[in-house]
Amino acid sequence: MRKFWHQFCRDRRGNYALVTAAAMVPLMGALAIAVDFSELNRQKQMVLNALDAANFAAARRLAEGATDDQIRAYAVDFFNANLNGIDPANVALNITLPTNQAGGGLLTMSATLNYHPYFHPSSALLVGASEADAKKPINIGMDSQVRLKNTLEVAMVLDNSGSMTTPGTGSGQKRIDLLKQAAKQLVDTLAQQAAQIKQIDKPVQFSLVPFAASVNVGSQNDNAPWMDVYGLSPVANENFDWSTLNAPDKYAQKINGIWYKKGTGWGDEENQVLSRFELYQDMKVVTSHERIVGSARTVCDTYRSNHTCSHSHTEYDYNDTYGPFASWQGCVEVRPYPYNVDDTPASGGPNNTGIGVGDPATMFVPMFAPDE
Repeated sequence: MRKFWHQFCRDRRGNYALVTAAAMVPLMGALAIAVDFSELNRQKQMVLNALDAANFAAARRLAEGATDDQIRAYAVDFFNANLNGIDPANVALNITLPTNQAGGGLLTMSATLNYHPYFHPSSALLVGASEADAKKPINIGMDSQVRLKNTLEVAMVLDNSGSMTTPGTGSGQKRIDLLKQAAKQLVDTLAQQAAQIKQIDKPVQFSLVPFAASVNVGSQNDNAPWMDVYGLSPVANENFDWSTLNAPDKYAQKINGIWYKKGTGWGDEENQVLSRFELYQDMKVVTSHERIVGSARTVCDTYRSNHTCSHSHTEYDYNDTYGPFASWQGCVEVRPYPYNVDDTPASGGPNNTGIGVGDPATMFVPMFAPDE
């Protein structure tokens, strides 16, 4: 008996079959897990793709003015059509429309996939789980969001420099005229598309960025609330040093950040504001030159040795009337940084927030370029 036992222990025949049988259980378990895991990931990706597609499609329907019920129904149909073989009964879809129907906000969709694994129930039963627990599906949730924007913001950078007055190639028209036509066509096309968007306020907004350092906003805006009529902006006093006006009867005085004309030498203009607008008003030209009746007088040009006049001429006195020589034509300068690169509303003007209130740098300054 003892000898038989030693022979049995030394016998190695059949070991491969024994090891294979022993390893079969974990190998099959690993294979089952791999199959279920791969299929779970595949279905998860399919649901996520369908969720994103349905969300973008619903956002478009919302922009077109569809009702909430129409959007929900359209999103469900679009979602189910893109599940690629996954039973819609195994997926729960939830749709959250934006609360602001005037535009903006988030369009959110969430889905819960109820995945029924192939091998997991058998594995769970082997480790002692109840039949009810073993048959429970695996639930996976996922979300998709589309941020809706109130407007499409279009910035048109247009060249308005002197070279644009030359004719365009092949057209014979000035380049600036061709540019105006193209810009207007773009605005009209986008505005026509925007008219179809019902639920969004101001669906398209435009801004103009000139190639030069100024843009014409129209001379009728000389007293607009966003214009710097008091010279408070840091740009307003560039190239103009009012402190150099220092004659005893004609000088400039700064009061609360505003320069004023002081002294009797200013005449009727005393106490007026010194600003870019005032510079235009101060540029005057003689509009009439009328001779004063009875002002004739003889003036001797050369005298003889005996101090009598040999040659003379007649001079007269005149009354001159002055009128405006130039006027502001509507051009404003670019605002100082950072307001030259954003759309911060103007504050600090005389008509909206009071003098000195807000940031004067946000105001627009009339352009007055000195001769170089």
